[in-house]
Amino acid sequence: MRFPSLARPRSLLSLCLAALVAGCGGGSGGDDVGPPVGTQQYPAGFWEGTVGTGVSQRTMVGFIDGGEDGKGGEFYLARGAAGAAGYDGLYGLLRTNVTAVQATGVTYFSVQDGKFAPGITLRGTASPNAATGKTVLISGNYTSPAGTAAATGTPTSFKLNYSKLNDYPARANLIAGTYRGSGLFGGQWVFTVTERGVLSGRVGGCNVQGTATPRSQDSALYSVTMNLTGDETSCGYRSSQQSGVAVLRFDANNVPNGIWVFTRNSIGTDNTFVLNGLADPRQPTTPSPTPLSAAGNWAGTLTLPAGVTGDLDIHGTVLPDGGMFFYTNSSFNHNVLYGRLIRYNNDQTTNRFVTANDGVFFDRLLDGTGGYLGGYVSGVLVDATVESAAANGIANRLTGTYSYPTQPGGYPTRFTMQPDSIYTLPTRRAGQADINMIVGSYRMAGSSFGGHQVDIDIAVDGSITGVTSNECQIVGKLLGNLDGGKQNLYRVEALGFLDDAKPANSIGCELSTGPSQSGSAAAIFDANGEVVGLRILTAGLFQSGQRAHTVFVGTKLPAP
Repeated sequence: MRFPSLARPRSLLSLCLAALVAGCGGGSGGDDVGPPVGTQQYPAGFWEGTVGTGVSQRTMVGFIDGGEDGKGGEFYLARGAAGAAGYDGLYGLLRTNVTAVQATGVTYFSVQDGKFAPGITLRGTASPNAATGKTVLISGNYTSPAGTAAATGTPTSFKLNYSKLNDYPARANLIAGTYRGSGLFGGQWVFTVTERGVLSGRVGGCNVQGTATPRSQDSALYSVTMNLTGDETSCGYRSSQQSGVAVLRFDANNVPNGIWVFTRNSIGTDNTFVLNGLADPRQPTTPSPTPLSAAGNWAGTLTLPAGVTGDLDIHGTVLPDGGMFFYTNSSFNHNVLYGRLIRYNNDQTTNRFVTANDGVFFDRLLDGTGGYLGGYVSGVLVDATVESAAANGIANRLTGTYSYPTQPGGYPTRFTMQPDSIYTLPTRRAGQADINMIVGSYRMAGSSFGGHQVDIDIAVDGSITGVTSNECQIVGKLLGNLDGGKQNLYRVEALGFLDDAKPANSIGCELSTGPSQSGSAAAIFDANGEVVGLRILTAGLFQSGQRAHTVFVGTKLPAP
């Protein structure tokens, strides 16, 4: 019982000493500034408002991280630049002391001239909602970014309001979709995010791969990484690794309709991106709990970039090994897309497929060689997803995009396809799809083969022979069904065009100088399940780089 009585005088002594010290401090003349008045403010979240005044006023948006104690951390603010140049960036480390907001050593990026201004100071005041006490307003100014096109010579004021977008906590299924925009240093961009957080697409002339995942369960922000790759000519920011955040915008029905992305380089030359984009309309999805095969005969429609005109339908085949060949069915010739699809990241559980760095697009309107129209573009990125709503678990929808740096309109072309009914194996022929089923003669009108009529014969042993009206002999081999007779898919090898004996005044077979081709074949059925036509899709490549392809869609001729 003595210990409390002994401790008590010590406590009183300590209090007396503390009072004495305080009394001495108070006699210093009163020049010291006391602590800020008010309640501690916590600025974490996404903010929207304005910067500047009068005709110079611009939009300002951005995020502030709360840090470990909630009083502030990293921040990134984007302000509309002069004209239509895009957005300047203002970023660094920000802290709040009760209501006072301050950030020193801030970096300013001017998009107009691509210059950075370090050493900027930002000061302001954080104000709470009177009813809830939550921080809802930050106002203040930042010093002039000297040496850049954005320099003003005097501090610039800003006013930011706590955004309603903070009411939408980040979720993987919400950000899954495709987003696109323009104005990025004069360029355009598009990327797709999957529910697993995988980001892929193009930014300007660069390919981009990365991630976009929720930062935390109660935050509206998504953590973003972007790795930019490309050649020296088209991708000025190749090898740059970016990190930052994104936040979604929503329509009146609470469906995502846009996105803000703020990143800066973590590796590579100093640069920063502010992406302000729109979301592609959301399409209903039917995800499958099990891996699906993309193999089959497909047909559907294309969604072209704004301002671009062209063929709007698409047809083609995906083989069990991922070999793909799609074409547009124009009146005289075809645009063609071919290559090999592999599961993304070689993940055998995913239903997302991409090209294995070998996608090729043939544009029938490009300038070709030898006076012919048509040219090939390599390095095409195809990003596709297969879905199934069928009870048998077979894929019945194929959606995605294809893109390349010089693509008209600057954006990827979107496709949506379903199984093509005229190539669907009739029930009565299930397990019977073999070479015997398509033995016969077939003709393709000249209007669909560069102006030349084509006749092809399929023999019992799978030999392919034929002739074109411009004196080309056709040879090749059909190797049989690829799926044990369960699908209408056949492998074609060694398809070639040979120069036939010709009169002296004949042009001859211009296709005879091309490479040997390989690909697929499929029968065309009528409503009664009878074979009424044949499609052959092939492509080839010489070691020299010369390419060739064939689209043959012929009608079966009556037996002699």
